Amino acid sequence: MQEKLMRVPYGAEKEFFRYSLFLVFCNRITTSMVSALVLLSSKKSTDPVAPIQKYCVVSFSNILTTTCQYEALKYVSFPVQTLAKCAKMIPVMIWGTIIMKKKYGGKDYFFAVIVTMGCSLFILYPASMDVSPLNKGRESTVWGVSLMLGYLGYNFFSSST
Repeated sequence: MQEKLMRVPYGAEKEFFRYSLFLVFCNRITTSMVSALVLLSSKKSTDPVAPIQKYCVVSFSNILTTTCQYEALKYVSFPVQTLAKCAKMIPVMIWGTIIMKKKYGGKDYFFAVIVTMGCSLFILYPASMDVSPLNKGRESTVWGVSLMLGYLGYNFFSSST
């Protein structure tokens, strides 16, 4: 659905959806309302557990992550984006080791590298025929890759924090 929203032209003039931040806003408002209703209906506390500034840092990072994700869909396909998410394993582990003082074994790093290499080969290996009906010849543009890097960077920060 995300890919269709961002890559399929709409209307008589075949325009593309331009305001991905609006989609992020709608997503977050809906999620907040549903979460509040679940908490209230289960009689759980809605008081913050951590200081509000901690929530703000993670929230801002998450908004940037999702905005980059939606914007990147204008330039790369959803399968490419999904496979690229595998690349975040290594930065998350490095961030966790340096900042959060977590310990990962050599086996963990080995599997992360193998998964990342496998996904990279799948993404970079040219397919003989593109079966995606949404492909508009916009794969792997510099801007699309940059947005994916922004998405992965903010996402690993959000995940680790």
